[in-house]
Order: sequence, then C-alpha cells, then structure tokens
Amino acid sequence: MKQEDWKKFINGDKKILNRLPRKIADSWQICYANQINPYLYKPSKMMTSQELKNQQEKHQELIRIVKNEVANLQSHLKVTLPLFVLTDEAGNILWRDGNYRSKDYANDIFFREGSGWSELDVGTNAIGLVLKTKSQEWLTLGEHYSVSSRSWSCAAAPIFDEENQLVAVLDISTYQNNSSKDAQLLLEAVTQKITNAMIYNYLERKKSLLSYVVKHSEDELLCDEHFRIVHVPSKCADRFSTNDDIRKYLNNRTNYKQEEIRVKGILVGFRFLFSRPFSEQDSFYYAGTKSQDENYKRFLKKTVLFAASDLPVHIYGETGSGKEIIAETIHYNNSKKRGPFIAINCGALSESLMESQLFGYASGAFTGADANGYVGKIEQANGGSLFLDEIDNMSQKMQTALLRVLEERQVTPINGLPKKVDFRLITASNQNLKQAVIEQRFREDLFYRIYVEQLTIPPLRERLMDLQPLIQDFCARKNWVISWQEDIFQLAKNYPWYGNIREFNNFLERLYIFYSSEQPSKQDIRGLIESGSLQIANTKTKTERQEIEEALVSEKFHMTNTAKRLGFSRATLYRKMKTYNMS
Repeated sequence: MKQEDWKKFINGDKKILNRLPRKIADSWQICYANQINPYLYKPSKMMTSQELKNQQEKHQELIRIVKNEVANLQSHLKVTLPLFVLTDEAGNILWRDGNYRSKDYANDIFFREGSGWSELDVGTNAIGLVLKTKSQEWLTLGEHYSVSSRSWSCAAAPIFDEENQLVAVLDISTYQNNSSKDAQLLLEAVTQKITNAMIYNYLERKKSLLSYVVKHSEDELLCDEHFRIVHVPSKCADRFSTNDDIRKYLNNRTNYKQEEIRVKGILVGFRFLFSRPFSEQDSFYYAGTKSQDENYKRFLKKTVLFAASDLPVHIYGETGSGKEIIAETIHYNNSKKRGPFIAINCGALSESLMESQLFGYASGAFTGADANGYVGKIEQANGGSLFLDEIDNMSQKMQTALLRVLEERQVTPINGLPKKVDFRLITASNQNLKQAVIEQRFREDLFYRIYVEQLTIPPLRERLMDLQPLIQDFCARKNWVISWQEDIFQLAKNYPWYGNIREFNNFLERLYIFYSSEQPSKQDIRGLIESGSLQIANTKTKTERQEIEEALVSEKFHMTNTAKRLGFSRATLYRKMKTYNMS
C-alpha cells in the first residue's frame, strides 16, 4: 500500500479500500469508524505497573515456555532486526525481546510491556487481526493503519489453551523491512509447540487435582486453577454447576473463604468454604457489582424472571449503564447458559462488514476472504444467546436479513448453504425503539419479533448508594488498599454521572493512575470527576459565553473595556467570541 493511498484514505477517500485485501480493508474501516488516530505514537491503553505485574504473574508459566522456545527459535531465523512480542488474550504486551536496535525503535512508539496492542488500541496490526481471526496473520509495513506501526512488518500467531480458547498471541516484528514474512512457518510450529506444552501441563495439574478431589471434604466447593468448578457440595447443588467459572458468582457472595490447593508446590486449584446461607440476590447469577439500591434490586428480580423464558427481550439503557452486563445476566440465568454468549455492536460496523460478521461467509466468497471461510456471529450463538447492541443502528437491509433468520430459524452465510440455528435473542439500544419505528427507521415487523418485553436499566444517578460497592469492587480488582474510599463516595454522590457506570469507572481509573500511592485532596478528586464530565464542560461553556455577552452589553460593545472587565486580553476576547460564534 502506497503512502499516498494511505493519506487519501485517512482523509476520507473510501475508494482506496478496493485496492486492499478484504481483511485489511475491513480493519481500516473499523479503525476509521472508531476514530482511531492514524498519527498516534502511543497506544490508547497502557497498563499500570501493578496491572502489568498481576498479568505477568497470572501468565508466568506461559512466559517461561515462550522465553525458552524463542531462545531456540532465534538460531533458526533468518530475518532482519527481529522483535519478539507476547500478548495476553486482550492484546496487552506481557513480554518482549529481540534485537537491541529494534527494541530501541519500539520504545519510541511504546511497543513494549504494558501497552495495549489490539486493533482499537493502535489500529490495524497483526496482533489485532489474530485476536479477531484466531489464525496466523502477516502484515507488510504499508498495511498498518497508524503511522507509528507503518515502519514495521509483523507475523503473529495464536496460542490456545486446553479448551481451544485463545489465551495469547506471539508476534515477530521486523523494523523497516518485510523479512518477518519468512518467519511464518517457524512461528506456526513454535506456537503449536507452546500450545501443546500448555495443554500437557494443564493435564498434569488436572490429574493432581482429581487425586485431591477423591479426599475432599463434602463442604468444599472445588475449582481448577482457572476457577472452573470441578466439585459442588450438596448444600450448594442448586446454585452452582460444574464447569462454570466461580468468579461469576463471587461478586454476589459474602463470608466465604478461599484457599489454594497445591500439590508438590504447584497450584492446581482452589477450594471455597461458604459460612452462611445465601441471600435472595445470591440465588441468581449477576455479572455486575452487587447492588444496595432497592429499586435496582427490583429491576434485577424482573430481569431474572424474564430470563427464565426463551422469549426475545429488549434492553433499554443510557450510554454506559451496563447493557451487556444485563444481557449476560439474562443468558446465565437461562437454560441456554451452557451455550455461548455472543455479542456484537451493530453501531460499530458498516453494512458490508456487519453482513460478513453476522452471517459469516463460505470459502472464497469474495476477494480477500479467509480461505477457511468465517463462521458468523449468528451461527456462533447456536445453542446459546445472541446479543445485538445498538440494534437501532442496523441498516434496513440488515434488518430484513435478520427478520428472515428469526422467521426461518436458519442462517445462510455469504455464498454458503442454509444452516439451522437455535438461539436466544437479546437486543439493546440507548434510543427509543418505538420512536424509531414511528419514524420508519426501524421495521415494524422486526420490532414485534424482538420486543416482547423491554427491560429499562435504572441510571446510576438514580441509585447513588451503589457508588460505594463500585468503589470497593474497583479497589479489590486493582489490589488497591486505601483508607479514603469514603471521601471518594461523599464527593462522587454529588454528581449526576450522565455517562453512568462507564463514566464513573473512567473517573476511578484516573484516580488510580494519579493517586495510586498518595491521598488526593477533595479538590483533586473533584477535578478528576469534572475532567471527564461532558455535562459540566457544557455548563462551563454556556456560563462563559453568558458572561461575555453580559460584559459586552455592559460596556456597550467596547472591546478594550470588555476585555479588561473579564480579565482577558483583546486577542483572547476575540478568540473566545469566535469559538462561541459571537463575531
């Protein structure tokens, strides 16, 4: 891809996409739609030192195996200026090694431990593509989206666990040359070897855990080292299921004791002892933080009652209110909970990309298509639940196609054959879907297919007591021990939080970054709250404009006197008037 073509695309020329392989074109389109900065030189997501340490400890066995394999691999590689990068399942870089010059160049763009390197963090890159396709990928220098990555070529391959779930990505990048292409065969062999080693070690640990299970106490709930339940005591049999992740329930449990199970010094699992009867809210799975608000508890009770059926359900909630959490709650309290939960955001994809993502495609369906084809989200959800967020943004064409799937209970991939599907449909929007029908932006017949019941999520400003458990959960997740949680709550409850839980969590993240080891003043906390508030920023803008208008009238539009009255220079006054369209 030529540099001038890249410049044309980022300036809005979509015709350039026709010159790219389909997967690169799709990725560029996603980056453009999500406003990824093509000129960024630093990832949008960076882990704190504590978060990086926690992830490295979690994946220490994987890192040890990768180090050994990469050391063996280097003597067989014939590439120029290689850099070896290992990420976790979300694209966060856990470990890096390679040529000293390449490491220096990589440091300039923060291509190092702790950086997020997914598609939405840094734009189109091999690691981001592997996270999506679950298969090996290679990109030339010019196929990258962000300018910082366009000096690198990259080959990357997935690493899987015993359940064939992607747990990591190993990447070989080369600086200002495309020689990483020559590493693909060896890279595939190495990642397969790493996968095999991880599975072997898992089976050895499972064997040790099974030996322990034979001798376990009847009162113990036992999990493997990944927190999957392997044994449920009889007193909890109606509340837990084997193979479930115990962490799904722990936000809603109190007074339990967790202990490690080690065999010959190796962690093989955990045991949990529950010391009191379960409360009403403990009797169902809820993906979020336990609520203290009675109105929200009633909402959850209604959600769980409706979840027991297989009827379609629509979730209405403001931006950041936790629609996907409610969708997960519906799925895991339904008979299809053992099936997959598949989510897709209809507002983030173009019509063509939505079609291939939702319906999938057969091998060779179009130029640039994956040689193995692609299983669409609808088919992936077979036997489970399909969650369509921002469904009100779905095009008329896609609405028609979805209606056909719901009526016929089968899906037809692009250039493929029809396949029977059975799934629970959950939809969501932050707009009034009835109004969209009235305005003929949403099909009436599809509306009646998906709108059996609407669950309206109470916004955070209507349940401010839940700020306390949100703060507690955040501190627990971060391993952040502070004595001033009450100060955060007392100040935070005075704000409306129109961005809901997402806005509140963003504030906590800012607080954690700037004050992880010291206590801020109340003014510092207020400043961090207000720095992320659109409502407050809009109010300040309106207030300043009003002050300027009043000063102009008082000084009879004499610019010098108006500027003095406001404490501005004349140049500042003119600039602000231009900003507010007052000149």
